[in-house]
Amino acid sequence: MVEAMSSQQTDTDRLPVTGEIVRGHNNDFSLGDVLGDGGYGTVFSCIYQGRHLAVKVEKYSKSMLFVEASVLKAANQRKLKHFCTMFDGGSLNKEYVFIVMTLLGKDLHRLRAEQVDRKFSMSTGLRIAIQTLEAIKELHEALFMSRDIKPGNFAPGNRLNQQHKNIFMFDFGLARRYVDKNNNLHAPRGEVGWRGTTRYGSLVAHSRQDLSRRDDVESWYYLLVEVTKGCLPWRLVTDRVAVQQAKMRARSEERASFLTGCPPCFDEILTDIDSLSFYDTPRYNSYIEKLQKVCSERGIRMNEHWDWEDESSVRNTSNLASECSARG
Repeated sequence: MVEAMSSQQTDTDRLPVTGEIVRGHNNDFSLGDVLGDGGYGTVFSCIYQGRHLAVKVEKYSKSMLFVEASVLKAANQRKLKHFCTMFDGGSLNKEYVFIVMTLLGKDLHRLRAEQVDRKFSMSTGLRIAIQTLEAIKELHEALFMSRDIKPGNFAPGNRLNQQHKNIFMFDFGLARRYVDKNNNLHAPRGEVGWRGTTRYGSLVAHSRQDLSRRDDVESWYYLLVEVTKGCLPWRLVTDRVAVQQAKMRARSEERASFLTGCPPCFDEILTDIDSLSFYDTPRYNSYIEKLQKVCSERGIRMNEHWDWEDESSVRNTSNLASECSARG
């Protein structure tokens, strides 16, 4: 659907605007409101045949959407739970490329920032942790790794599509297949430069070495602590070396303070993650079972409201969804 393109700037590079029609391989889509934008791309809302969708558009010369399309295609073939459905995609005269996919809610980074004290409850935090690790496991089973696990790349589904209880992973611009054409694991390439986001990058990433599945899970661990405890010790540090040193201290002399208020199994999970080698398959199920046990012990039900859900707005949006369905 979406093919690789040149990394060189073209004279025709541009992004479409609200109201414009983009033509995919199978259908035409009218671009609605802007949901988000950046230097090279914009995400638009779109309603097609009664379904609420998102259209992600990037400038032709700068786009990495072919990587995202490859990941979503692999995920959709496997019918993976935590991944958007890709409905269509295409490009226009070397101006822009786009993909049409499931519409999601606000990402977890924005949702946490909107909470009192920028903190989720333990119920919401633990359930987020379980679902995000399930998503990482699914991605790895599809033979890709993210290399940029962070709250900003996860979001709940949209209530209008009745997917609000499910957390989705999205944005795969740094994703890479970790096996060759014969499904053999790639050997580490040595120093490859920085990949990821400083706050959540693994210790291996800080060393600028090649990443593997264990590094995705280490990044998830920082997400786990942040969404349950409310913050990471290095949250205000911008210097990458200083962040690396803080992560190392969190494993030694500052480990107790790092995990203050966290369930005891967090310590066990960190120890296990740190024991993994480049070639190891992370023990996803073991970590999930530990977190599910904590939920059970605390009486947390998996279908509870998320912290960001307001019961009155839930009822109103549910009525709107029913009306949309009837009109569709």
